[in-house]
Amino acid sequence: MKWYHYIICLVLIFVGVISTFNLVDIFSAKSGEYGKVFVYETPGYDNEFSRFDYGSIDFDTEDYYQYKNVSTFATQDFDGIKNEYTLFFNDQPLNNVVQTAGRISGELAVKFYDTDGQVATTAQVNVVIEYLASATKVTMTINNDNNAVSYLNTYMEINGAILRVVLLGGE
Repeated sequence: MKWYHYIICLVLIFVGVISTFNLVDIFSAKSGEYGKVFVYETPGYDNEFSRFDYGSIDFDTEDYYQYKNVSTFATQDFDGIKNEYTLFFNDQPLNNVVQTAGRISGELAVKFYDTDGQVATTAQVNVVIEYLASATKVTMTINNDNNAVSYLNTYMEINGAILRVVLLGGE
């Protein structure tokens, strides 16, 4: 063998060793936790005013971008002027809660992470509960940004979907 054959063999052996280390990293199973666990101090549900147990929410769409669910329930005596309420979805408080005499609304943001710990998408759900004279109407809307609806549906299949209206204060 000539001298350059030895150099080529050494280079091939070196590349093979490096490739073996990379393959071990690729095919080795790793487990880990990504993100942080947020602990919310939720008020006791002794003051729970309304509870809407969906199990899973079926969203309807016409344009495959904006999804909506409208559900009706029995009437309730909601007084947004005398009492203060807040909203929880699966024990997570909703943001930007606004209430009026017969209506309460809020926003829910659920972040979903990929296997690298990066945010894959955020499901931004807008919730509006209207306490009408004939029924209680709950409307939920979500835009399908980065397959947010698919992620949210999978989340609800695992964790369910319970929307609560909790009385914070009042008479």
